[in-house]
Amino acid sequence: MQENEVATRLDAARAYARAGQELILSRISGPARSLGVDTKTSITDMVTDVDRAVEKLLAGSIREDFEHDKIVGEEFGDGGGDGPYAWVVDPIDGTTNFIYGFPAYAISIAVRDLRRDTTVCGVVLDVPRDRLYEAAEGKGAYVDGRRISVTSRSRLAESLIGTGFGYAAEVRRAQGAMVSEILPLIRDIRRAGAASLDLCMVACGELDGYYESGLWPWDFMAGAIIVEEAGGTVTGGLEPTPGAAMTIATNGIIHEQLRELVLSLAAKYGARS
Repeated sequence: MQENEVATRLDAARAYARAGQELILSRISGPARSLGVDTKTSITDMVTDVDRAVEKLLAGSIREDFEHDKIVGEEFGDGGGDGPYAWVVDPIDGTTNFIYGFPAYAISIAVRDLRRDTTVCGVVLDVPRDRLYEAAEGKGAYVDGRRISVTSRSRLAESLIGTGFGYAAEVRRAQGAMVSEILPLIRDIRRAGAASLDLCMVACGELDGYYESGLWPWDFMAGAIIVEEAGGTVTGGLEPTPGAAMTIATNGIIHEQLRELVLSLAAKYGARS
């Protein structure tokens, strides 16, 4: 029964993500591309009317179809019923990219089983590239129906690593100092600006690893299960699970190498949000 409940929610998550994509594309097509941009915690932390419209669409669909499920969203906070499942939603991950038209932003939807405190399925829809990443617990990870897996690279020096930066100036300064020390020790570094997509890039082998501090659950939960089901590893820094202090995702083979390096430099520079 529980497996059917998860499969039903994964099917729904796919449909919700596609509906959100249609809304986004309808709002940015045509000559009058008005996004209604506001700032939140700083001038670099932005939200648009489209973010809010997509989250309203997703939340409304979830409440209609799963009235007892809880909803946790970036713009609307906590809400919903008292059932055993919770939906963790980021309507547009990579809002700055979206505002500028930089083609790296996504809709991220995860479903948690609150009885086990575990993510049971997740969907990340890369809107500009029209790629649908998905995973369910124990079922593998897929993009557009094709099974994906992490790389087999074993040396950090030969690894392509992704990262991201926070919004506060002092945090960004520390994170930049970390990058300056990490860069000579790896193949190269990438910064796409959307954590959910960074995680999916690890899952499908476009990155060997990724780290970032300051993430919220809606930033990483869907991407994390996709990495794990693709054969990778996702942890925090000092903690076994990812979180605001640090999120580290790799192919599993280089995990402890990257984790040790990131933790030592985070301690040196205080690069935590």
